[in-house]
Amino acid sequence: MRKSLFPSLAWQNIRKNIKFYLPYILTIIGTVAGFYIISAIASDEGVAKLRGAAYVTLMMFLGINIIGIFSVIFLLYTNSFLIKRRHKELALYNMLGMEKRHIAWILCYESLYVAFIGIGGGLLCGILLHKLVTLTLFKLLRFDVPFGFSISIVAIKVSVILFASIIAITLIFNLVRIRRANPIELLRSSSAGEREPKSKWILTLIGVLSLGAGYYIALTTKSAVQALTIYFLAVFLVIIGTYCLFTAISIVILKQLRRNRKLYYKTKYFIGISGMLYRMKRNAVGLANICILSTMVLVMVSGTLSLYLGTEDMIDRFCPGQIVPQITINSETENGFQKDIMIEKIKDIIDKNNGKITRFEDYTYLSFAAGRGENYYHTRIEGSFNADYVQLCFITKEDYAKLTGTEVELKEDEILFFSDTLKDKENIRIEAGDYSFVFTIVEHLKSFPSVGDLTSIVDTGYGVVKDEKVLQTLYKGQKSAYDKMASDLKWAAIIDTDLKEDIQIKCAGEIGNLSSADSIGDYKDFIVSTRAQDSADFYAMNGGFLFLGLFLGFLFNMATVLIIYYKQISEGYEDKERFEIMQKVGLPKKEIKRSISMQILIVFFAPLAVAAIHVAFDFKLMVKLLSLFSLTNNKLTMLCTLGTLLGFAVIYGVVYWLTARTYYKIVSAE
Repeated sequence: MRKSLFPSLAWQNIRKNIKFYLPYILTIIGTVAGFYIISAIASDEGVAKLRGAAYVTLMMFLGINIIGIFSVIFLLYTNSFLIKRRHKELALYNMLGMEKRHIAWILCYESLYVAFIGIGGGLLCGILLHKLVTLTLFKLLRFDVPFGFSISIVAIKVSVILFASIIAITLIFNLVRIRRANPIELLRSSSAGEREPKSKWILTLIGVLSLGAGYYIALTTKSAVQALTIYFLAVFLVIIGTYCLFTAISIVILKQLRRNRKLYYKTKYFIGISGMLYRMKRNAVGLANICILSTMVLVMVSGTLSLYLGTEDMIDRFCPGQIVPQITINSETENGFQKDIMIEKIKDIIDKNNGKITRFEDYTYLSFAAGRGENYYHTRIEGSFNADYVQLCFITKEDYAKLTGTEVELKEDEILFFSDTLKDKENIRIEAGDYSFVFTIVEHLKSFPSVGDLTSIVDTGYGVVKDEKVLQTLYKGQKSAYDKMASDLKWAAIIDTDLKEDIQIKCAGEIGNLSSADSIGDYKDFIVSTRAQDSADFYAMNGGFLFLGLFLGFLFNMATVLIIYYKQISEGYEDKERFEIMQKVGLPKKEIKRSISMQILIVFFAPLAVAAIHVAFDFKLMVKLLSLFSLTNNKLTMLCTLGTLLGFAVIYGVVYWLTARTYYKIVSAE
């Protein structure tokens, strides 16, 4: 056979199998475009010069790795659908006299065409969409939008190398499969039926235990630190449980339905139940893949959306004023911190810059870690407090009045307390080294002002005590327990002015340059934050997370749709002959359509339902992880999760409608 025929045969094969090749090529185009865009943003020197760009660069490099790994796995997975559907065609070539090396040449040219169209089209789309995506990203990050148009040569090279390598690997797999296969086996493989699967009770038990363990971890995790360390273990267990349960439990359920004769021997159920049962091995893995991808989309999008929409809450928590100076007091020196002089120096700096202070609130606080006992707190360091510890933070009633405008009267053994875990307690007992404190809770506060630089990595209890004498005693108690590891007293101020942001930052720099030489006393550490700078960093970080979440969510959603499409098309062609026989023996098309609808409903909405259950159990764990970023607005997170689930369900419904029509047209030969 002349080699000049191979290119035309390869192109003809792609055209004849366009129903299978077009989604595959579109997927390559989409992933190449996405990879190019992320790579171009990551390598853009102009982006690197912007304030907060370090977070953007980090997110983009993270995205490059995730999309790269995803592309390898997913394109190899979809390629298996393609080559399996073409077994019969390739076997006929072989039986009609074409040698396997000739078939190999045809496959090589087909891969070359796919690579040229997919990679070339993807780069073209990526270059055209790069500016639009960058503008969207900058809007999310609240960056200034740059003008101009650029093409990243580095991103083009990396994209071509990666996706050309992936297509080459798929070609090698296809060639190895064709070389090892017998033509007769290939011819029969597309029409070979599935044996009835057996009930797999051991696999069911493994699935129940894995899923139960994953859910248990999610529900019983007490702190963000625990959530961070065991999150991926919980995810791994849920993935194993999902595969096991779709493979084993589904078979058990279908067999139980078949034993119900009143139900099974009705036409509308008979075809669907028997058809799903005999092909459940393949269906189960596909359904599990769809479920896991759907869960990933829901968790990523809802989590990153919650972070972005909660950015202002996070900024308020970290930087409650335009300028927030904070000093770590050195309690061991004779030249103690001079709070009054510090305040005067700050006012002088604001006044020198022609500014007026519209708000000034200062306070002293003590914060230290404590183990959580059954009815008390302690400072005994034993390992990591058995991973059950909290952060305790105390201020005086005088400072509480400054921050809230609420005057309270307290005795030395009385306290106002705010904690989500001690709402029903009448007193607090704290065993701190050589000291023991028992405070009567006068009032359980419903909220507490932003104090210090505390995050929500662990549960935090806030207390209001009588005066600085009590605060000093608490300091001595934890000092006697922790020694050099003890926390120090800190002083902070919340300052608002009528100055513009650039002048606020200038004033913060001047305040930060104050030292012991300015008669403010000795200190261990001095940090000055500004809302303007923190806002830029937070929006850069959270906007980058949202962009990456939406971007990856789109890719995973595309993967989900493509898996469903190939699954239904493949099964449609497999079922076509069976339904033709049923029509010949008198089965009405109406009954066929009804049974088809039932099968596709199961294929579509079982994974979605299980994914929703996964997200429901994961919600508490996700809330704990989000608290690492000081996002504690659980209502916002709940609304974002429900909104994401609703939006995803709408997309699911559209795909269901399209797939059901395509499947029915195939099996009814319309």
